[in-house]
Amino acid sequence: MSDATLLIERFPGETRAALLYGKQVWQVDHFRDSDPAVLGGVYLGRVRRLDPAMNAAFVDIGQAADGFLRARDAVISETAGRRARIGDLVHEGQAITVRVAAEGFAGKGPRLARLPDDEADSAGQQAPACLQPPPDPVDRILAACIGEVSHIICGDGLIETAAERWLEDADLDHDVVLERETGSLFESYAVEDAIATALAPRVAVGKGAELVFDLTETLCAIDVNSARHEGKAGRGPRDVNLAVVPEIARQLRLRAIGGAIVIDALKMARGDDKKQVLTTLRRHLKDDPATCHVLGISNLGLIEMTRTRLGPSLAERMLAPAAAPQLRADAAAYGAIRALAVDGQRRPAGLYVLRAAPELVEILSGTLNDAFTEGALRVGQVSLEAQPGWPRDKWEVAPQK
Repeated sequence: MSDATLLIERFPGETRAALLYGKQVWQVDHFRDSDPAVLGGVYLGRVRRLDPAMNAAFVDIGQAADGFLRARDAVISETAGRRARIGDLVHEGQAITVRVAAEGFAGKGPRLARLPDDEADSAGQQAPACLQPPPDPVDRILAACIGEVSHIICGDGLIETAAERWLEDADLDHDVVLERETGSLFESYAVEDAIATALAPRVAVGKGAELVFDLTETLCAIDVNSARHEGKAGRGPRDVNLAVVPEIARQLRLRAIGGAIVIDALKMARGDDKKQVLTTLRRHLKDDPATCHVLGISNLGLIEMTRTRLGPSLAERMLAPAAAPQLRADAAAYGAIRALAVDGQRRPAGLYVLRAAPELVEILSGTLNDAFTEGALRVGQVSLEAQPGWPRDKWEVAPQK
């Protein structure tokens, strides 16, 4: 793809960029002063430990989390094979020069690539140390996107000056129009709306089709839904799958989803239909800046693919972690009733009080009162006492004073 528009704006503490094709937003980047990026930086690191099982090393580069160095990224000698073991390439305590190849995510450190020791001046430096700082946000944005961009819109004069300087130093083979606009570019070009859509699990594609994204720590699952399965000669599922492929490619990039991805497409019986959908998906992913591999369709009918993770996903940048799952209120109430029944086997009959969260007390004295009464009879007579602030899964049975 080419002929894209790049928006770059700066607000206190944050630089943001968005890549648009026509009016469609394909990529969004956030650079926050409170969480400085390290991608592209060169460091003198110290190997903290080796992990033979992963064939990798963990390297201290002075960040909160150690960097991750795979054996294949640690090879710098032509005599070392690509299948060399990590222990043959580096050893614990060794100082090595590395470049950050991908940002860290989910509490994990950045991914590293080893450089020859003479590629950066480390004389007099003690590991860990920064030898070359990472590019500033404007430089990084332009370096990553300029091949696709024909139009750059800057939100203020400082960004315009930085972009102008970068373009003068770059040896481009195409013309780029540079201009400045005031106000919030993300609002003017509907980027805020695109972000809100990309943070939601469901995306309407049109003609009754819908994509549902379920992003977990392990993988991303994409479900293709459609109420319309018609089509010529029973090719409705194929036609729907082909129709949603462009949006899948856009959403993966917009949401910055990486790692293992499975697509639960509509089931297709014909082998040539499956092949056509896979070919179309590969074609729409070929210009993605992250490396994508479409592996095929599994026996369960799932399209399996991978996309290189370059850093945190959009959801990780924008959303707080989901609250830990908790018991349903009725499930917790049944647990309290079971506790009464068990207590009846080891407590002498008498007067007791069951203390629990107010919502459990309401259920036990309402919809589940018959079950509660039956359980209470096993220990004697039990009254209910609401305890504001208690979680659902906490209750206690105590003698009544």
